[in-house]
Amino acid sequence: MRSQEAEPRRVAAPEPAQTRPRRALRGGNGRVRRYRLLGALGIVLSFVAGLVAGPLLGIDPSASGKADAATTVAAPAVVAVATPTATSSMVPAVTPAATPAPTPAPKPCKGVKDTRSATAKKTPFTVCGIELVSKNHRVSSAYAPKLVTVAVRANGIPEVLLQPRAGTALKKMFAAAARAGHTLVVRSSYRSYATQAHWYATMNKRLTAPAGASEHQTGLAVDLAGVSNGVLVRGSTLARSPIGAWLVKNAPTYGFILRYPSDQAKITGIVYEPWHFRYVGVDAAKGVVSTRTKTLEEYLKES
Repeated sequence: MRSQEAEPRRVAAPEPAQTRPRRALRGGNGRVRRYRLLGALGIVLSFVAGLVAGPLLGIDPSASGKADAATTVAAPAVVAVATPTATSSMVPAVTPAATPAPTPAPKPCKGVKDTRSATAKKTPFTVCGIELVSKNHRVSSAYAPKLVTVAVRANGIPEVLLQPRAGTALKKMFAAAARAGHTLVVRSSYRSYATQAHWYATMNKRLTAPAGASEHQTGLAVDLAGVSNGVLVRGSTLARSPIGAWLVKNAPTYGFILRYPSDQAKITGIVYEPWHFRYVGVDAAKGVVSTRTKTLEEYLKES
């Protein structure tokens, strides 16, 4: 009989590794799936809650998108202004047009006083661009305007001499009278200081002015007459003729006025002369006719 001590020692076989029961694994996977479902459901519920609560709270879900789009559209314009390119720097900047300064009102010219000295009377007293020569506003023998010969019909004088502007207007008036069936003639035009002195010494003092006070020295005045049926119509007869009536009505259209109207000698210093016409320009002629006395003095507010 072998003793127990002599028998070799037996090594116990390793126990097989324990495995989870199949039910336990199934139970763990089920919980994971439930957790995932609950998480997904929570996300869906949160999204739905946001859609419902947004309009109630006044939140526009698309506002962020709109803001982004607006920012995207506006960005290029901001960049273009803030960062000019080399090409744009070559284009001159456009500045707003400056507001024109208001045109100052013209200074009043009527009613000015004649303050010329004796030596300054070599030129006429001028008011609003109109030479005013009369007994109250004289010129000296040194005054000699520029003159031209005017090609119109004359009677009693060798030629018609006037300042250029008056000569041009006279030719137009003579042509208009001819179209109306009237023939005009000039009996006197420019007269020098010396010639006027001779006339004043030999003529009626009420019908002529002394030397230096006559408008004829300006080269802007004419004594007119007409021809009707071969007869010269002049003097006071002109006032009663169709030619005289035509002159009074139409002369202002060409810048001439009847310089010494009837019953205005207190203003003009000369009695009625229906033959004496003076060039003042179209605007002034119409202005004179519109006055109460139809005198140049009233129009210029001078005496």
